[in-house]
Amino acid sequence: MEKMTEVAIVNCIEKMMTERREKILESDEYIRQDVDDLKELEERYAGMNLPYMFRRVIDDYIACLESKSERYADLSYVRGMGDAIFLLKNIGALGSPEALSVNAE
Repeated sequence: MEKMTEVAIVNCIEKMMTERREKILESDEYIRQDVDDLKELEERYAGMNLPYMFRRVIDDYIACLESKSERYADLSYVRGMGDAIFLLKNIGALGSPEALSVNAE
């Protein structure tokens, strides 16, 4: 039962993160500009006559940067949720853990 609850929580968090990320991408002016800039730069990069080995190193480097940034964003989101829960518990807004488990079932 505990494992099922954990999986359900993880799935819920992943869904919320995806929805939040999409809203940010749609609404943030700077991110929209970055997306437009990336499209232009990708086209310019694709048009460059680079040897395969150079292109492979550059692609791997970019993929690593993207992966690191995405992981950092995900962990920051989860940590922020944990901090919010901790704060709400400390001010009594969430009640006791026992009450939460009774309400969850």
